[in-house]
Amino acid sequence: MAGARMRQLRGMEIVARGGCLRRATESRYLVRSQNGNGWYKVNWKRGKWICECPDYRARNEACKHVYAVTFLLRLPHILLTNLNYELLTCPRCNAEPNKIISVGIRRNRSGATRRFNCKRCGYKFSDRLGFAKMRNDPLMIIATLDLYFKGISVRQIRHHLYTVYGCEASHMSMYRWICKYVRLLSKYTDQLAPKVGGKWHADDMSIRVDGKVNYLWNIMDRRTRYLLVSELTAGRSTDEAYLALREALKCAKKKADTIVSDGLKSYKGAVKRLRIRKHVSSPRFVDPGNNNIVERLNGTLRPRYTLTLGLGGLESGRDMARGLRFYYNHIRPHTALGGRTPSDIAGIKVKGLNRWLALIGKASNKNSRS
Repeated sequence: MAGARMRQLRGMEIVARGGCLRRATESRYLVRSQNGNGWYKVNWKRGKWICECPDYRARNEACKHVYAVTFLLRLPHILLTNLNYELLTCPRCNAEPNKIISVGIRRNRSGATRRFNCKRCGYKFSDRLGFAKMRNDPLMIIATLDLYFKGISVRQIRHHLYTVYGCEASHMSMYRWICKYVRLLSKYTDQLAPKVGGKWHADDMSIRVDGKVNYLWNIMDRRTRYLLVSELTAGRSTDEAYLALREALKCAKKKADTIVSDGLKSYKGAVKRLRIRKHVSSPRFVDPGNNNIVERLNGTLRPRYTLTLGLGGLESGRDMARGLRFYYNHIRPHTALGGRTPSDIAGIKVKGLNRWLALIGKASNKNSRS
C-alpha cells in the first residue's frame, strides 16, 4: 500500500513538473523517463492503462507513469469538484460533505472515478453522478452546454475544447450531449413549482425551422421574469395560443389574473377558453404595464435561433426552445434582477458555484429514483 501511494505521488510530480507527458492518440500517451533516457509508452489495452517501463513489467500493476496519465486526465474534474465541494452530498439522504468518505478509485480510459460512501445511510456512489457511462470528462460536457447556450456554435466549441483541453470529441458528439442534457434538465425543472405572480406577458415570434416558418410562443411572469413557456408550433391560431397558455398554467401550478399580449386575435379566444379574468391587448408603449419585457426576451433569444435553427424539424426546434428556456430561467444572471436568475426570485434555490453541475446532479438523482 505504501509503495502504491509513493507511485501515486511520483505520478503527481510528473504532471506538476510539466513537459513530461505527450498525447499521441486517445489510447496512447508518452511519459518522459525520469532519468532522461527517452520516453515510455502508456497504452490503453484490455480495459486498463499499461506501461512499457521495467517497473510495470516487474509488478504488473500501475506505475508512476500510469498514475501520471490518469491524474492528467482527471485534472478538469478535480478542478470542477474542488470549486463545487458543497455539492458533494449523498444522493439518497442529502448528507453533508463531512458525512461522506472516499472508499477507493476506479481507473478507466477517461481518467479515474472516485467512489464514496455515506456514513449516515450507507449509500455508495461515484463522483460522476449525472455523467455515468459518459466517455468524456464532465467538465467538457458542462463547458459545451454553457458555451452553446451563450451563442457559440458546436463547431467553434469543438475547436475551443480541442485546442485548450485536448478534447477529441466530434461536434456531433457534442450536439448529442446537448440534446441528452436538455431533455434531462427540462424533465426535472418542469416538475418544479416556481412562486410566480399573477400578471403574465405573452408574445410570439416567427422563426424558420428546416426551411419552414414556425412560431415560438413565450410567456413570462412579470414579477420574477420567470419564463413559464417557450413553445414552438407550426401555426398561431387560437388553438396554438390556447396550448401555450395551458402549458404556462401547468408550469406555474396556478392560474394567472392578467394576461398582457400584443394585438394577435388568437390570444382573445385562448384567454376566454381558459377563463382568465383579465386580458390586456396591445398596451401602449408608455403604459407601465406594457409588453416590453417579453419583447426584449425575444430580442435576446432570436440571435441564438438564427445560429442554430437549421434544425432537423419541429421536434429539434422544440428541444432548442426547452434548452433556452432552462438556460434563461436557471443559469443566465439578469441585470434587472440584481445579477440573480428568475429561478432565484421564484424561490427555486440552487447551491454551488456551478449551477449546471448542481442541477444535473439533482435531475439525475430524481430520474434514478423515478
